[in-house]
Amino acid sequence: MRSDTSVRALLGERLVHFLLLGALLFVAHDLVSGRRDDGESRVVVVDRNALLDFVQYRSKAFDPDMAEKRLSAMSAEERERLVDDLLREEILYREALALGLGEEDPVVKRRLIQKLEFITRGFATTDADPTESDVASYFAEHREEYAIEGWVTFTHVFFDSAKRTPAEARARAEAELRELHAGRVSFSAAIGRGDRFLYHRNYVERGHDTVRSHFGPEVAKSVFEGNAEDGVWRGPLASPYGFHLVLVEGRAEGRLPSLDEVRSRVVQEARDAAIRARTEAALQEIVDRYEVRIDLSAEPTG
Repeated sequence: MRSDTSVRALLGERLVHFLLLGALLFVAHDLVSGRRDDGESRVVVVDRNALLDFVQYRSKAFDPDMAEKRLSAMSAEERERLVDDLLREEILYREALALGLGEEDPVVKRRLIQKLEFITRGFATTDADPTESDVASYFAEHREEYAIEGWVTFTHVFFDSAKRTPAEARARAEAELRELHAGRVSFSAAIGRGDRFLYHRNYVERGHDTVRSHFGPEVAKSVFEGNAEDGVWRGPLASPYGFHLVLVEGRAEGRLPSLDEVRSRVVQEARDAAIRARTEAALQEIVDRYEVRIDLSAEPTG
């Protein structure tokens, strides 16, 4: 068995061989490709603008002001690490290009496209804040998307059909309903009556979708009916789980809000829509500069 010293020596020799082989590979590529090293090709200039660009690409946000603030807030050590990262990335990128590693590579192709889209979107954000007229037009066009859902507040007493036959569950619910009416049992006093339900006993300002998903269509329709009398126990209402006695305490109809109620959201979404439209228009303009020839007549091979 080799000693630790021998193993380390062997690993050291292999590392040296690997580095020498890598150096020979680059020298051979220079000779074959005829790349001339005149000194300029190996000069990397790092200035504040280069760092600002690097910060933006790293954060995936084209925002020069944000990048300026982040760079200014960095300590000397943080800035030194940033410079080291930029240098390493730029130098390895140049060497990869020199070796032709990006040619016909779909991953590199997709990354370059994303970079162009990113830069284009950055330019599209300039002066993208919508005017009051833009905001009003956007809201009018998309008002349904800002609809405020109706809600209901209620409690229920449940009788589980899995613990007894459906007929027995309904009979118990009907008997309980008479007691609730006779005792004028309130919202809070109903706790502990009936069986334990799979979801909740009390529902406070819940939307139609939630109620329907928990109880099924019959219960949801009943508790959201505009003519149902609040504060009165009613039922039994059937669900996939059994029967329910329901006491509605409050209800609000769904409605379309005014612009002022949702202004901040509309402004942001109108701005985002404008940026998307500008970006797409700019990219389409690039595509339109090319002559496109499509030939699908060739028979598939294989």
